[in-house]
Order: sequence, then structure tokens, then C-alpha cells
Amino acid sequence: MDITAIAGIGIISAVLCMIVRQYRPEMAVGVSICCGALLLAAALTMIAPSVDAIAELTRSAGLDSSWAGALLKALGVCYITQLSADCCRDAGESAVATKIELAGKAAIVAVSLPVFTELARLVTGLISL
Repeated sequence: MDITAIAGIGIISAVLCMIVRQYRPEMAVGVSICCGALLLAAALTMIAPSVDAIAELTRSAGLDSSWAGALLKALGVCYITQLSADCCRDAGESAVATKIELAGKAAIVAVSLPVFTELARLVTGLISL
């Protein structure tokens, strides 16, 4: 699926949400969440070849695969956090969306900590030479 198809689905979804909101406002959030999940699934299918390429480059360069894994986990946290926060904003809960974004940032720090630890070890090892 290319970006024009995803953009088309997004526009159709937005129009559908507007129509549903006029007649059944309580259903509009559910429609928005379903459309968001569909678009996220489409985006993930587009990202899959890149993930495979990153894994292959990491293997061929002889790098520790945990670095690429941390990068991909952080990317996943970003996508899930953004989708969740946007769904909350669509439902009129901007305070909850802000808390989700804060939790996402904390999760990225937690996922990145092993990479920073290894980087610090590498730097201190180079300095001691």
C-alpha cells in the first residue's frame, strides 16, 4: 500500500467521522479509533521492509543487535504514544493525552537506557587507553 492510498483512507475516515459525529456523537470516537488502528496497521506494513533492512545491516556490520532493537522499540513507542494521545484528543481528553505523551517519553528513556549504558562503557574504555 502506498502513501496515496493511506492518505485517501485517512481523508475518507475523517469525512466518515464528521458524518457520524453529526448523527451519533458517542459513536464518532469509536469510528476514529478504528480508522486510526487501520492506518497504523497500514503504516506498519510499510515499515516492515525497513526493519528487515536495519536488522540485516546490523548483522553485516557486526554490531550488537540490541542497539537496533532499542531503536525499533523506541520507534514503536513513538507511534503507539502518538496514536493513543491523538485518540484521547479526539475524545476531548487533552489532559489524558498529555499524560500518555509523558509516559511515552519515559518509556523511550527506559528503552534507550541500555544503549546509553553501553555507549558510556565504550567511551570510558576509549578514554582509559
